Amino acid sequence: MPPLRNRRLEQLLGGPIDETLTYAQVKGLIPNTTEGPDLDFKRDTYGRNDPERKKLCGDVGALANANGGLLILGMEEDNQGRAKKDFGVDISDGERIRLRQTVITNVQPPPTFEIIPVEDPDRDGTGFLVISVARTATAPHAYIQNKALLYPKRIGTETAWLSEAEVAEAYRARFAGFKDRIDEAARIEVDLLQRLATDEMFLVVTLVPDLPGRFTVDSAALSAFQLSNAGQPPAAFGMRVRSFVRSTVRHRRLVGAATSEANKPYSRGACELHENGSGVFATAVGPRSGHPTGRPNLVDGPSLTVGICAALRFLARHARDRAAAGGLATIRATLWPVMSAFPGGPVVPVKLVSSVGDPNEELGTDAVTESPVADMVADVDDLCDDGPALVAATYRLASELFQAFGAPEVPAITPDGAVRLTFWYRDQRAYIAEWAKEAGVELRR
Repeated sequence: MPPLRNRRLEQLLGGPIDETLTYAQVKGLIPNTTEGPDLDFKRDTYGRNDPERKKLCGDVGALANANGGLLILGMEEDNQGRAKKDFGVDISDGERIRLRQTVITNVQPPPTFEIIPVEDPDRDGTGFLVISVARTATAPHAYIQNKALLYPKRIGTETAWLSEAEVAEAYRARFAGFKDRIDEAARIEVDLLQRLATDEMFLVVTLVPDLPGRFTVDSAALSAFQLSNAGQPPAAFGMRVRSFVRSTVRHRRLVGAATSEANKPYSRGACELHENGSGVFATAVGPRSGHPTGRPNLVDGPSLTVGICAALRFLARHARDRAAAGGLATIRATLWPVMSAFPGGPVVPVKLVSSVGDPNEELGTDAVTESPVADMVADVDDLCDDGPALVAATYRLASELFQAFGAPEVPAITPDGAVRLTFWYRDQRAYIAEWAKEAGVELRR
């Protein structure tokens, strides 16, 4: 997904802001397009000395701290800020790497941006460098100068440097936004829980993107959703997790259910995918025995790990590919329900187990008597594709749930995104090994 989605700029350029941009599209900004809060023309590229480094980092950071936008290098402007002439700059790989490394090294936290080369068909190696900068939820971004932090922001057509009070307000907005997303994840989760069957134990994972997207729930969207459910059911580590055999809609969301019965609580699994890119995914991880003596319900650790990974990938793909949401995402996971076997009775505890070695061997020291909760923040793009980044994110979220049972971490995967084969069932290992080879994931014993 391109880092910047800006309807005004896309209309000016006549298409999306990505690697498909042509020289004619960018040159077409001449002579009537004027610089604005989201558009800046530069005749030359940025130099290598300290003042030029500050200009580059300041211009990129200023757009990231505002609403995002474009820097077009190689476009000369007139004295009124209008595109005047396609002057051209070096668009080689080396130049792009130099500019990117300068920003990443000197701006913290690193902004989300892309440098797109657009070659002049009449001048090899020369053309426009279009620097696309996205609005982010991690603002404010600071330029580091001699161990001091300077905070730029695009105001009108200029880069300004924020005062102390403005910086404090920007940080307050960041942390308030994070709390809002945590609250929104909890609200979406609770909304689904009331429709889940109470005689099964569910893993429930909720994802809320920091930068919401948008799609419309209509007949075409539902048809596409049905096809994706039939052709690409949720899976992880090379193993299918849950198929949604019934596709329907609720208010501003697509709904997938693992059983065909309508007007009944969701059994075995379900998902609800909202128009703004948020979503919630539930998959059964075992029955609730409801034993009157309080015998514990058991949750299988390897199955829980697979379910978390599948949920992360499924929800992130909805956010990025269907709703065009991006940036970071706030993610919450829980097990539900943890409750009494009968009204007024004692809560039936839940234990985390694995039968890779001995049957139902406990993975932790404790049984839980209330639903455990885990949460984290992760990059949406990292979760969309199979690979070490997805495995590492699964490790973080799963380990938080495992810790509720007194287990220090999930044993089957590692913090750096590798897989420990000996902690998986024998009949799973061949699937995992094949998947890991294709995904570039390291296998360990």
